[in-house]
Amino acid sequence: MTKEIKLIALDLDGTLVESSTNSISKENIESIRAAQERGVEVIVATGRSRMTSAEITAELGVNYTINVNGGEIWSTKGELLHRSLLDRDTVKEIIEIQSEYSVYSWFVTADDIYRNELPDNYLDNDWLKIGFNVEDDQVRNEMIRKFSRLKSVELTNSSLTNMELNPKGVHKASAIEFLTKKLVFSMEQVMAIGDSINDLKMIQQAGVGVAMGNAQTPIKVAADWETKTYDEHGVAVAIEKFVL
Repeated sequence: MTKEIKLIALDLDGTLVESSTNSISKENIESIRAAQERGVEVIVATGRSRMTSAEITAELGVNYTINVNGGEIWSTKGELLHRSLLDRDTVKEIIEIQSEYSVYSWFVTADDIYRNELPDNYLDNDWLKIGFNVEDDQVRNEMIRKFSRLKSVELTNSSLTNMELNPKGVHKASAIEFLTKKLVFSMEQVMAIGDSINDLKMIQQAGVGVAMGNAQTPIKVAADWETKTYDEHGVAVAIEKFVL
């Protein structure tokens, strides 16, 4: 496979960083710097909000970040390039299903993150993403079945025990495509690296889709190539192979 890569899209948790330490290996940083020095645009494409990913994106020196699974696209100069919100009726439907269960929940607005508890008059907020972590397989599968019936949501996950809901059609691939048009690249010139279901569409649509060695099975099936695990510096291995 020989393609000219002009943009590298990197997931964070389970790909570039290990969630509990929030740190990036020296090997990964060095490979990213080397790609940037060759004129390759490196971006972060994460399920995290801008506020919870800002420290990492600053360390990497990237120009653009895709946050909340494509719900927002920012320049690291602080310019909001695009935002997609859940509509109020959809939020009400999600909350009605959520109220049937006692599970860990997080609710992401344009300005804040609420955990396990909604603010008063919650429908007055601009909601970007709603997520749940459910350890019980039966409960999680029940919730997935119910959320799958909603026609207005994009249902993914960022780990085997969670689920994340964005507006329908909002995902990392659509956000990357928005950026490629701005930068006058094509999706064929993109390498996307990830590990979870919220990375699936960008891996499918990128010119080179790379699954981490620790990726969920559907990601490995969809990818063009499988790299090492995150603790074996899999990002650096993929950049070395396809870019450097």
